[in-house]
Amino acid sequence: MLTQDQVQTFNEQGYIVLPAVADKATIEVMREKTFESLASREEPLELESSVNYPGAPESKDAPGGNTARRILMAYERDEIFRKWAHNEYIAQNIQQLLGSQELWLTPNHHNTVMTKHPKYSSDTLWHRDTRYWHYSDNRLINAWTALGPEHAQNGGMKVIPGSHLWHVDDQGLDDLQFLKLDYEGNQAQLAKAIYVELNAGDVLLFSPFIFHAADRCKTDEIKCSLVFTYHGEETVPVSQTKSDRLPAIRII
Repeated sequence: MLTQDQVQTFNEQGYIVLPAVADKATIEVMREKTFESLASREEPLELESSVNYPGAPESKDAPGGNTARRILMAYERDEIFRKWAHNEYIAQNIQQLLGSQELWLTPNHHNTVMTKHPKYSSDTLWHRDTRYWHYSDNRLINAWTALGPEHAQNGGMKVIPGSHLWHVDDQGLDDLQFLKLDYEGNQAQLAKAIYVELNAGDVLLFSPFIFHAADRCKTDEIKCSLVFTYHGEETVPVSQTKSDRLPAIRII
């Protein structure tokens, strides 16, 4: 169970870190499967060259053009990821934050191993995950498990605390729903941005509505993170949208 202080922090700041949830053996197995998928090119994969973010290869034919950004469908990919998605400690804490009777995992958003590669990774600009999601309400929570250390140099996540509660002017977003860095109305929020440093095995729980970003990897090692998204029984996807493509998976 989370303490009342942890619940309050999540509600006010939009995120909390659960330290050392995954043990060394579990991390090693998840990393092994991750690197097997990268080596075998086991589909589905999202490539850096497909997103056109700053720093990404311009095309599949460019140097680094086949660099994977996301290993998709993690839950369906291997038993170790499925088992982790059902982790009782994580699930119960998310259920507590949501105040729900049931807990469901969506296979349609995240459900992925995020990777940041040396040389060919990109900058992920300030965004809310929900920009292309379609649900009846905003009561969803992401669980981000660090499979290695995460910090500013290797593309670790940065967040704007409390921005899940922030109303953004339409003029403050570009056509892809990224925050405009030069918009005056965004400056006070951007000044609050911090890096969330993680150790291997830490789990970051955060609202999909919090503005977050990540720089490209500037180290010599690939950074990997396993990410799932959960919701309660009252949160349902809008019919005939991407959020409704595959049925949710019962966790609790």
